[in-house]
Amino acid sequence: MIILMVVTAVIVVQLIDQPLGEKGAVQRERIMGKGSLDIFVSESHSYEDRFLFTYTPRNPGSRFDCYMSYEFREDGNSLENVSEKFYGNVSVENPIVLEFPRKENSEYELKTIIEDKSGINLHKSEIEISPATIENETEIK
Repeated sequence: MIILMVVTAVIVVQLIDQPLGEKGAVQRERIMGKGSLDIFVSESHSYEDRFLFTYTPRNPGSRFDCYMSYEFREDGNSLENVSEKFYGNVSVENPIVLEFPRKENSEYELKTIIEDKSGINLHKSEIEISPATIENETEIK
């Protein structure tokens, strides 16, 4: 068990030390929640009729098998609540993608947690979108 923890710590340090490459003019926000390793980078795209959220490994050469839990709310009502959905072989070329419908003058909230197979938090974030504001992504405590 100790060996596994040491190996995991070495891998995490290597992943975190890798710089993030540029992929255009898309707004990116990395959020590290309490107890999260911050292994994923989130991107949010807001369109007139929908939202698109992508989650890619921070290190371009990394691949992960992981579980994602998320809740998407519209005007305080849960539209989609998913617990531990499996995503295999997640990479820069194969990111996790979530797409949701959007209505004018509604407020939205998306809470996400990505964990590895052993339950270690790789990413935690929360984003709130209201008609009068642009995305605000905050750290989960």
